[in-house]
Amino acid sequence: MKKVNTKIAFLGILAALTFGTVATSCSSDDDDYEQPAQGSIDAAVGTYKGKLYTSDTNGVYEWFDAIVIVTKEGSNKLKVAAKEGEEYSFVTPKTFTVETGAFFGANTQDIVSLTGSLEGIFHYYGSNKNINVITTEQSATDVWFDFEGVKQ
Repeated sequence: MKKVNTKIAFLGILAALTFGTVATSCSSDDDDYEQPAQGSIDAAVGTYKGKLYTSDTNGVYEWFDAIVIVTKEGSNKLKVAAKEGEEYSFVTPKTFTVETGAFFGANTQDIVSLTGSLEGIFHYYGSNKNINVITTEQSATDVWFDFEGVKQ
């Protein structure tokens, strides 16, 4: 008799758990899920003017009104390079693999480098058309830079 009661109790608990799982997984909240904003990386392409900062064995350098150019290198790649012919043009250009979404506010098209990118960090803020770029050295000849600027 004890075995029968144990089996009935076990089946009752199992039935309650199964019903609870089915009842909660079919919630109407699933219909309200909003997909992240998707778009083209073309919004970040252009010329930016702002502050560029770097350092090397000779010292620390800082330029205001520096020009940086962002070009599209593929469907998900952006190249960031200092304007040629300027005193800060010696910094190493970098190509970032990026993704789009509403990362910095609702209803914005932002573009960011993928997490763990060896090139550094790239952020394009769609709300105000600014970029923030911090590059990293990947070889002994690389010159890193930090740039914050607004699209021209």
